[in-house]
Order: sequence, then structure tokens, then C-alpha cells
Amino acid sequence: MRKFSLMALSASVACAVIWAADWPGQSGNPQRDGWAKAEKAFTKENAGKIEFLYKYKAENQAKGLSALGSPVINGMLITYLGFKEMLVFGGSSDNVYSVDADLARLIWKVHFDNKSDKAAPAPTAVCPGGMTAAIAMPGSSTAGGRGPGGGGRGRGPGAPGAAGPGRGPGAPAAGRGAAPAFPAPGAPQPLFAAGNFGRAANFAAIGSDGNLHALNSSTGGDRATPIKFVPPNSKVSGLNVNDGVVYAATQDSCGGNANGIYALDLSTLEPKASSMELNGGGAAGSGGTAVGTDGTVYAQIPDGTGEVAGKYNDTVIAMSKDLKVKDYFTPSSTVSAVTKGIPAPGATPVVFSWKGSDVIVAGGRDGRLYLLDSKSLGGADHHTPLSMTEPVASPDTKFAGNGFWGTFASWEDTDNGNARWVYASLWGPAAGSAKLGATNGNAPNGSIVAFKVEEQGGKPVLTPAWSSRDMQAPAPVVTANGLVFALSSGESARQAKENGTPYTVAEKQKMAGRAVLYVLDGATGKELYSSGNMTATFSHGTGIAVANRRIYFTTHDNLMYALGFLAEQPQLTGK
Repeated sequence: MRKFSLMALSASVACAVIWAADWPGQSGNPQRDGWAKAEKAFTKENAGKIEFLYKYKAENQAKGLSALGSPVINGMLITYLGFKEMLVFGGSSDNVYSVDADLARLIWKVHFDNKSDKAAPAPTAVCPGGMTAAIAMPGSSTAGGRGPGGGGRGRGPGAPGAAGPGRGPGAPAAGRGAAPAFPAPGAPQPLFAAGNFGRAANFAAIGSDGNLHALNSSTGGDRATPIKFVPPNSKVSGLNVNDGVVYAATQDSCGGNANGIYALDLSTLEPKASSMELNGGGAAGSGGTAVGTDGTVYAQIPDGTGEVAGKYNDTVIAMSKDLKVKDYFTPSSTVSAVTKGIPAPGATPVVFSWKGSDVIVAGGRDGRLYLLDSKSLGGADHHTPLSMTEPVASPDTKFAGNGFWGTFASWEDTDNGNARWVYASLWGPAAGSAKLGATNGNAPNGSIVAFKVEEQGGKPVLTPAWSSRDMQAPAPVVTANGLVFALSSGESARQAKENGTPYTVAEKQKMAGRAVLYVLDGATGKELYSSGNMTATFSHGTGIAVANRRIYFTTHDNLMYALGFLAEQPQLTGK
């Protein structure tokens, strides 16, 4: 009987492992669509019963308004501790944490020593310094559950070994018999080649010195000597990993550095670096870049100049993987100039498939959303989109922060005629002309706005569907199983005082409230769940992760929150 019980337990664990899903980076995948496609545990019927599971306190020092980055989920990894679902995130003090997602226990922690000879400036509300980019790994949240995978079989060129410094409790120390992460026979593999069973081997992270680290997912050790990637003390938006290439974008000229987009091709044993200076405020949004199904890289540039597109004005550019501009779209509308040193509203574009082709959604500072054809972003004149909405966001006057921020989200409802939905995080009130059905009255601080993609005259258009209850500077949303997971960040949307004077860190903190997680009906915007007063403070510049029956988000007090259903978590309750 005991033997049978052990076999049954092993079988059940194997089944759970086989269908584990990943959340590989900001907004879940290179397309930045925020869709947790495999997640079916949360439904409209049970969303109201979501519960607090745990909070993990990271030993990290906040810098400016930054603390912990957006969560990453490696759904199933073979480690020296056995099969693990890993919750991975960065910290502003150049730390990366791997936490056992089931038990809320540290697996490993690494700290990056700043190797730059350039002194870090004092943190400000706009330029916090430290680590700013969210961790990323290869993969996609829309790929569904995947089978078991390992910490990777090959090491990159010059890799010093599997183990690394700063390990968590029980982890093997470097040079003391540390178990290698399933080393492969034969020649070394590229840093972001597939690992065991086809799984990705490494996490990508950028330290405050601008160096890219490829971290062994089993141990946190550097797979190779860190590679110079972006200028030190830059403000880097979320990393993007696609087809062996790591992409990054910098913003707000932090550290005195010019803003740009960067690519490091690690698909072969010989890294290939590319970069493009933007001569302006940097790529919009918390995602930086989005990558289409054919490998085309997209970014939106609020201001600056480029050799191909000329003067940027919320310009969407399409690039090859080595950052050569292939096409561009610039809205015809006139908007006020971006003020140097003050962030302007902007969101990273989202890419999705429509009738077999990629289309892109981008938002302008004119308050409109634009649908663009990947085959010709702006037509012959580079100003003609597939379609555009009426103004949705109110004009941003006196640095109020009104507009689209973060990233968009999109999913396809295969149960209802393959209806395609698009959601935007709107800061400040909606435009007076916006034909959005508000579910809870006016939303002066911000809201989630929803659109359906419909065909009119042979072209797709964005049809307004609903707007949510009032939310304070909402973070990028996640969709799963017909639900929208939205985080009211608690921050003030204002970016500067009315006279253009930037706020201090203390002033921004004083203006902030607390973060609140909401779950909404994706078709109507109806509120199904609220976390209420669960948190003690705000969340800054991060996003939500949803995978394997749990929801994750971070707050400024260095806490990672996990929510779900306690009845499904006997390891936490002892029942």
C-alpha cells in the first residue's frame, strides 16, 4: 500500500510539473500582450474568493521610488533541491532573488558588484539609479504549460561555473562541491539556447553598471563573464528576450547618458551587439520593446530624431533584430513638446495576430489609440494607420501625467468567435469625447479602458467597450481566462509641479496611497475582487504576474505578494 501511495504521489507531482506555465518577463512575452493563456484556475465565478497566500520580504534597499521589479515565473525547473516553481525578481540594490513559489522560501540570492568607474548620482524621483530593468528569460506566457526543464546544459563562452555568490539557505557554495546544473557533454551552448528538455537555461539581468548577466536559473551563478551592454547608471525598462537576442531600452537620460535601444545577440557563441541612439527622451513604456512573430522589433519614441524617420513625434519604429529601422509611423496630430527631465506619458506597443498578420496597437500623446499594419506601419506617407480611435485620454497639461502608461494587454476569446480584446492603463480622466461605458461612474485618477477589435470596411478597428472603476495610476494589466487583473499602483499620476519643477522623492512618496489589486470581468469591466487594505504602501513601475494558480505583485516596502486560493495550497496551511 505504501509503495502504491508513493507511486500515486509521484504521478500527481509529474502531472503538475508537465503542465507548469511560465511568466518569462514584463507583460509575459516578447509581444508584450499580458496574456496568461494557460491559466484557467481563476474564473468569473470564483474570482471573489481569491485570498492572500503570503508575502515575501526581500532584503533590499529601495532607491528613489524603485524597490522590487516585476515578477518572473519559471514554472518548473529541476534544481539541486528537486522540482521547483521559481518566483524570480530583481531588487533596486543590484540584487536578484529566486524564491520557491510554493513555500515562499529563498532558493538563492545574488548581488551584483558595480564594476563601473563612473560614480552613481544621488537617486531622484525620475532617476532612481540601481537596478531598474525587470528580469527576463526566454519563453512566452501564451505558449501554454510545458514539460520539465533543467537549469541548462551548456555554458556560454568563458563561463566560470554553475555556482555563484550570494546563495540562499542551503544552496551549495562556489568551489565547495557545488552540483552543476546538468552539464551537457560536448561543445558549450549559447547563453540563451534551450536547456534540458527544451527549457530555457538562464535569466537575463542588467546591473546598475550596465553589464548584462546570464544567470544560471538553478543557482544564480553567472554563466559567463558579465557583458557590457548599456551605459552605467541608466534607467532601463523591462528586458526582452527573443530568439536568443536580449533587448533593452533606456529612458529619461539618467546618469547623464543619451537614451537608446540596445540589442545583444547571444544566439551563437560569439555575442553581437547593436545599438541605436534616439536623440531624445527614450522608448516609451515599461516594456521598452515588443517583438513580432517574425522577429521584427517595435518601439515608440515620443521625441528625438532618427536617420530614417526624421523627427520623432510618438513615432513607432519597426526594426530588424540588429536594430536597423525598416519602417515607421508618425501620427499627424500636433502635441506639446516633451520637457527634458520630466517623464512624458507613453506605453510600449503590443503586437498580436489578426487574420494571419501581425498588427500593432500604440497610443499617442494626443489621447488616441492607433492600429498599425506590420506590413506597412503608416502607409506610403508614414502617417496613415489602419485605423485610430477618437481621443480616449485627456490632454496632459501642466505635467498632470494624463495618458497611456506602461504596456497594453490583449487576448483572443476563442469561446466567443475569436473576439480580440485590447486593454490600456489610463492615467488621469478619460477624454470628454470618449465613448466608454464606465461601470462605476467617473474615474478622475485613472482607469482600465477596454476595446474590441472589429472589422469595418475590410480593416480592423478598435471599438470602445468599457472603462473600469477609478484607479490611481494603474499598472499594466494581465488577462487570463476572460478576466483582467489590474493593480491600482497608489502613485500620483503627476510628474512635476505645475511650474515644471520636478518633485523630490519625499514629495512623491507623500502624495502616494496604497496599491490595490482588482480582478475585473474582461467583457464588462465589472469588479469581481479587490484586495482592499492588504498592502501598506504603493507600487512603482512594475507589473503583475499570473501563473499556476497564483497572482504576484510587489510594493515599495520590498514586499512580494502572492494571492490565490488557500484550499489549493496545503503546503502553506498544513491541511
